[in-house]
Amino acid sequence: MIRALGPEDLDAFIQIRSDSLWMSPEAFGSDPRAPEAFNRMATHKDLKAKNERNFILGYFQADKLVGMMGFILSERAKIRHRAFIWGVFVYPDCRGMGIGKALMQELLARATQLDGLDKIVLSVNHSSIAAKRLYESLGFQQYAVEKDAMRWNGVSLDEIFMEWRNSH
Repeated sequence: MIRALGPEDLDAFIQIRSDSLWMSPEAFGSDPRAPEAFNRMATHKDLKAKNERNFILGYFQADKLVGMMGFILSERAKIRHRAFIWGVFVYPDCRGMGIGKALMQELLARATQLDGLDKIVLSVNHSSIAAKRLYESLGFQQYAVEKDAMRWNGVSLDEIFMEWRNSH
């Protein structure tokens, strides 16, 4: 089941976000941190403020949150034509089951309902081949590469930037 996360999902969200940062540290700009290191009050406030322009989709299996992805469309006039996808993660033992694809399809279905949205951008680590293939299969196209975007454990990581155009 896919649904938008809300304040009632605080513990599950903090757990999956922490796990994502520890399990796939090369995929995220945020540093790994334990669940206790999250600011619960601020995270609760953020989850409560979510709406159709700023949301986190969660994929649940038997009431366990096993996948997530965030979406944000700015309120700022100069950039409200483009949205950004962040925090895409599916637990390793649940990969290859179509969860990422289902989340992305739901996100795109919601996004196409938003007036004035022309494109959605995301970034993916160059070594995340399966993720890049998934994004391409859904119409995302690479438009840039930032060499040495991050460094983890002494390894330089390139970041691929991709965009999806809303055909209205």
